[in-house]
Amino acid sequence: MRGNARRVRVKARRLLRLYSQWHETHREDLQRRCVVLLGEILLVEPRFSLRHEFQKAF
Repeated sequence: MRGNARRVRVKARRLLRLYSQWHETHREDLQRRCVVLLGEILLVEPRFSLRHEFQKAF
């Protein structure tokens, strides 16, 4: 379980970086990568909350 939690945290940080880049540039490829990454996170952790991650980051 710890390995999954660590992977989710790493992917969540990467998602936040991608989202920040997308927010500045509005590039479609970044938007697609964000959606794919979010899907991967939700497959591993269905109760994942972006709200908590965004509040920590911003």
